[in-house]
Amino acid sequence: MAAPKEAWPSQSVKEEKPWGYTWHWHTNSIVHGKQITIYEGHRTSLKYHKVKNEVFFVLKGRVRVTYGNSRTLENEEKYPYSTKVLVPGEVLNVQSECPYRIEALEESVIIEIGDRNDNCPVRLEDDYGRAK
Repeated sequence: MAAPKEAWPSQSVKEEKPWGYTWHWHTNSIVHGKQITIYEGHRTSLKYHKVKNEVFFVLKGRVRVTYGNSRTLENEEKYPYSTKVLVPGEVLNVQSECPYRIEALEESVIIEIGDRNDNCPVRLEDDYGRAK
């Protein structure tokens, strides 16, 4: 007989970042979430994940997102980045191997849901000296 499924409370963890901070939590090995606060005028790394897919929901503020597809990494001239300003209620979907960056045009709060607990992004550019 299979073990019963159950609900359970857990804790979130606050992590300070040079551009703001995150509250992150994990439900299991498949789903994780973050509440991301980015201070006005700051931006995340231009990065991608090798296996993790992510969805970003803008809860508060305005952000400029820069994003490409998996071929952008091979040939940026042929497969250029796109940019768009997102406001509350709008969403950016990012598949694995697709580079992206989020810039806060005003202090912004974003909810991130990811399908893996992959906290090892490949940073292409970073304003804070964290790129490899």
